[in-house]
Amino acid sequence: MKICIIGGGTAGWWCAAYMNKFLDADITLIESNDIPISGVGESTLPQVKTFFDELEIPEEQWMNQSHAIYKYGNIKYDWNHVGSEPFQMTFWQNHPEGRFDQWYEQYKLGNKNKEDHIELYDRNNLGYHLDANLANNIVKEQCKNVNHIIDTITELPEGYDLYVDATGFDRKFTTDTEEIECNHHLVDRAWVCSLELEEISSYTKSIARPEGWQFVIDLQNRTGTGYVYSSKYINDDEALTKFKSWNYNRKMITEPRLIKWRPNILKNPWSDNVVTIGLGQGFIDPLEANGLYLVVYGITLLVKCILKGSSPKAYNKAVMKVQKDNSNYILHHYMLSQRDDTKFWRYYKNFDCSKTVWEHYNKKSNKYTNLYPDAIWAQLALYFDIPKP
Repeated sequence: MKICIIGGGTAGWWCAAYMNKFLDADITLIESNDIPISGVGESTLPQVKTFFDELEIPEEQWMNQSHAIYKYGNIKYDWNHVGSEPFQMTFWQNHPEGRFDQWYEQYKLGNKNKEDHIELYDRNNLGYHLDANLANNIVKEQCKNVNHIIDTITELPEGYDLYVDATGFDRKFTTDTEEIECNHHLVDRAWVCSLELEEISSYTKSIARPEGWQFVIDLQNRTGTGYVYSSKYINDDEALTKFKSWNYNRKMITEPRLIKWRPNILKNPWSDNVVTIGLGQGFIDPLEANGLYLVVYGITLLVKCILKGSSPKAYNKAVMKVQKDNSNYILHHYMLSQRDDTKFWRYYKNFDCSKTVWEHYNKKSNKYTNLYPDAIWAQLALYFDIPKP
């Protein structure tokens, strides 16, 4: 089997490494020196480690190559309302011991505060902060048998059985560009930059802002930050002014860069003999560190489908399920909020998700089959003060 991967960012190189290890195939990767990589996704979920474990790359090696640190969770600021107490969301699992249910009984009796849920934290279940601009380098040692071509192409080269489009938002070679609109997702822009490192925090900081939210992610050598916002409620220049004012006089070591996207999902990422992976499959909102997970999922699922002889239809259905789960969980952040200080937040006041957040807790018990398992939904309900029925 001859496979051609087009795009040399994280998605392209990670796909090349994984295919090189698990497929009996002749793999070519074509990348352009004239097209920069996006560098999206510096906060990751624990599942990303599994990907590197499968590639047999030692944790210490890939962490140092990408200036990575351990991530113990996510601290929410001002999501419930302006001035609300920060809330630590950590990695733990309720099933099958029912530890959270037992803890929640004590919480209802007044013997626990909601912040005490961190007692359930599982130290064997870690996320990571890594430099997305260096993420492709992690796997290049595993790609020595990959035919690497530097070229800027405008047409698919002939002679391959399968093509992988890893050209990001541009989807330069995607054959079916029909999208599914993700209703109620308003954010579609982000100003991002790097700051001088101060004190390292092993938590991603997610700060709700007037027209969206800000992330703060520490690495070994710097801090990555960005303002994710809706262009419907603020223009780019105004957003940049606000973003700069929130960086607390810390020195910027890179100039702010603007990223734009449509918060939609590609309906059929595998069409004919072209499979779109990475950002081209759809990018809704970087909230909850979903970016690199979706890259990994798209790659590993593709290899499994090839090995099993599964159809493009099966691949597309599985990708769509994960994308919709991601969309649903992110929307709960906005729709559960009590904020009404701007038009952006007042838009979400029209929705009531107080029942569905616990419904998802009840049906998402298996962390291996759900992007966001039960513990994640339980913590979300705790933060937003939604009582368990």
